[in-house]
Amino acid sequence: MSDRQRQPLDAPATEAAHIVTRLAIALLLIATPVASIATRRAIYVLAPVGVVLTLIAWLLAPGDRGPRELRRAMFSTLGLLSIFLTIWAAASLLWTPFVVGPTERFAKTASIFALTAVAAALLPERTRTSNLYLLPIGAAAGSIALIALVFFGPRLAVNRFDPEFSLMLRAAYSIALLGWPALGALAIRQKPQAAVALAFIMAAAIAVTRDPLAYAAVLLAAGVFVAAIYDVRRTGFWLGNALAALMLAAPLAALAVSALAPHVEFLRPAAAWGDVLTRDGLLRALIGHGYDSARLGVQQGYLDRAVPQSILFEVWFELGVVGALAMAFVLKRAASLSAAAPNGMAPYLLAGLTATFALCAFGLGVAPVWWATLLALAGFAFALLRHGHPRKTRHGPQIKTQTFP
Repeated sequence: MSDRQRQPLDAPATEAAHIVTRLAIALLLIATPVASIATRRAIYVLAPVGVVLTLIAWLLAPGDRGPRELRRAMFSTLGLLSIFLTIWAAASLLWTPFVVGPTERFAKTASIFALTAVAAALLPERTRTSNLYLLPIGAAAGSIALIALVFFGPRLAVNRFDPEFSLMLRAAYSIALLGWPALGALAIRQKPQAAVALAFIMAAAIAVTRDPLAYAAVLLAAGVFVAAIYDVRRTGFWLGNALAALMLAAPLAALAVSALAPHVEFLRPAAAWGDVLTRDGLLRALIGHGYDSARLGVQQGYLDRAVPQSILFEVWFELGVVGALAMAFVLKRAASLSAAAPNGMAPYLLAGLTATFALCAFGLGVAPVWWATLLALAGFAFALLRHGHPRKTRHGPQIKTQTFP
């Protein structure tokens, strides 16, 4: 039977797949961020359901492109580095001093990223315009809901000192991450006025939280975005080098602070890290203390509560030199690939990478499961954006899109 004869029979399954895909995207990028402002458990329930719906959509209209994309991603440089880092983290469970907790947390976090990566690989080759617009709709809805929460919600929700449980701060960090692919979607569709309006709404939502970490992440990301507009290749090169250098040089800075300024209050986290380094032996410096040992070490009194809540400390303490080197290469490669993205997406990808690293390095780390889930959703959003295409004109496809919000 020819392709033309098969087309009427395949059309219902294809349309059903598109509908399920749209439902999955709406659940992941609109319902999950908005519902997370009302309840802490929304992200744990809705995000897995959205990912499973994406897989179901592919099963309704299967093809070889999805598995081929997944294999290509897995065997790329970034994919192999990520797989090695995951395997090393799994191996570190063998020498972690904590019996209860690390294995379950590793399984949850790894499954979140693995399922989301598979779902992203199985997305349709071309994102429909109606699906692409779900990105800015979700960012706008989340921003408006956050503003309403701050001004009209219960006072207990506004807790600036507990990012693990504060709904307000979770929403702010969600906007700081998911806002960049949302702006990129509007740029691809040549909607600069809508992008400017969305940027103002998101900025207002983050401003009302009065959270320094959210401010810092957005400002740093905006600076990288502006630099990438002028020279995307050079910005990607220097950003990748800067992130890798921060990952590798962070313990040296902690040792210097511990030796030269141990009693300076705002440098206390770095001094506490330096103290940990001075008492750890060579073996622990090489292989680390094992996955999730930083979080449990603080909870059970093994570590000073002043140690940094940062991806820098967590990677070095848990995975040692081996893990830190792998993470540095992952960051550098991610920046390089972001700078080479097509369709004018590079500035948005670089800004999103900057915001992600800033939030992980200066206040969140990677330990909270809700934060790992949010990072996975941000990756899914950028994968969706990558399949977007510039609007066609009467003279053919437009090659260069507007890249300003």
